Amino acid sequence: MKTKITTLLFFVFGIFMTGTAQPPEYDDLLILYADGEYEKCLKDAEKYTLKDKTKKDPLPYLYLAKCNYKLSQDDQYSEKYPKAFKDGVKFASKCIKYDVEGVVFEDEYDFFKTLKGGLIEDLKNLVAIGKYPKMLSPISLLQRLDKEDVGSYWLKAAVLYRNQDKSSAKVVVKEAQAKLDGVTSVDSWAPIDLESLKFGVMEYCKAVVDMNQIQKAKDLLGKVKQWLEFDDEFMSYYDEVVN
Repeated sequence: MKTKITTLLFFVFGIFMTGTAQPPEYDDLLILYADGEYEKCLKDAEKYTLKDKTKKDPLPYLYLAKCNYKLSQDDQYSEKYPKAFKDGVKFASKCIKYDVEGVVFEDEYDFFKTLKGGLIEDLKNLVAIGKYPKMLSPISLLQRLDKEDVGSYWLKAAVLYRNQDKSSAKVVVKEAQAKLDGVTSVDSWAPIDLESLKFGVMEYCKAVVDMNQIQKAKDLLGKVKQWLEFDDEFMSYYDEVVN
């Protein structure tokens, strides 16, 4: 009888320990975020990232990313949180890093793509005013957010050429070509992924055309045309260079 009771106690205790060993659901962060208490949510989420038991859970970093993004979209927080968008991207990349099974990424797919879109918009603005030296940092953030983003590698090569760093540019071109060679289909790509490809490829082609290496531009444009034929901006540039 005593043996049966002891076994039962171990069984119950085992269930209890198994239950308590599970990571928290972070309902506190969920409630704060839902209530628009973004600053409070930031502070509480950061506490989880400092605890040994939760510092490698993806969800605290997700809330840090989402709260920073929300703050970046509200002008009243621009002075207090001038780097909110940048910080949001950094925390999003950490979330993805710790999201080993990709569950959080799938659930928050639209959010991560929104961040990517914001980065690309910032990069386009820098191109428009010719601030190429300032582009390497946001490109790095983009690649931390999506290390498989093909367009960012071509964009980085373009920026390095513009910055007169030809040796580094040549190294990145090899990386970009390897990434591009690995693409067999873009059916699963989000619109922003295709936009990034177009942007990066076009900026690279413009850079090499300016260096009188037109054939390199023609070859690359011909390679990606199959995926961007629907895009009027791309086709207009394609006709200008190739035809």
